[in-house]
Amino acid sequence: MQKQKKLALCFTLLSAVFMAAPVQANAPQQQQKLVIDKKNIKVWTYQSEKLPIFSYKAETIYHVPAEQAVAVVLDAVNSVEWVPYLGHVEMLSRNDQKGEFLLYMVLDFPFPLKDRDVVVKGKMYREKDGTIVIKNSVANNVRAKNPEYIRLTEYQGDWTFQPLGPSKVKVTTSGYADPAGSIPLSFVNMFVQQQPYQMLLRMRNEVIKPQYKNQDLPEAVQPKSGS
Repeated sequence: MQKQKKLALCFTLLSAVFMAAPVQANAPQQQQKLVIDKKNIKVWTYQSEKLPIFSYKAETIYHVPAEQAVAVVLDAVNSVEWVPYLGHVEMLSRNDQKGEFLLYMVLDFPFPLKDRDVVVKGKMYREKDGTIVIKNSVANNVRAKNPEYIRLTEYQGDWTFQPLGPSKVKVTTSGYADPAGSIPLSFVNMFVQQQPYQMLLRMRNEVIKPQYKNQDLPEAVQPKSGS
């Protein structure tokens, strides 16, 4: 039974490990189902007719400056330490002025399943109210496919960091990804709610680490002069 739970959690990573989904965030409130509400973390799931796999939205509050939480997510290489089943991350490119980046990720699946990989293009920016947003989607034809992995082609997502005070931030992440391959759809949807919960729970320990305090963020998400 424990092995089955571990395998199921791995499946759900595909809709949570990256950075999250606008289609879910914009879904009517009455269509969202609150499935987890504990330890100051809430998770909603949502399913549309066009997307067979559940999308999710999850949020929590951390008692650190918004920039400190952003620094954790932008430390992509270190994300393997707190995102379950994330085996490898490689920063292919990053333009701090434009707020654009390319990431290559490998998802470590347990035997006998084949590992997955994906190339993600991201865009980050700061809104007028100080909220920092990171949006992500699949980047096709950037890196040759590796026959050892199944390449993901259906993914989109975002993170938002809304300051609630000098040392308080509301973090929201929502996402959708099709894991591809022969994985039962009902099995993936059953556990999709658990992955964002576990991710935000683990992130809570990351945001308080000293290396993320007073870190210089990319120019694209720094406050504009006069704002």
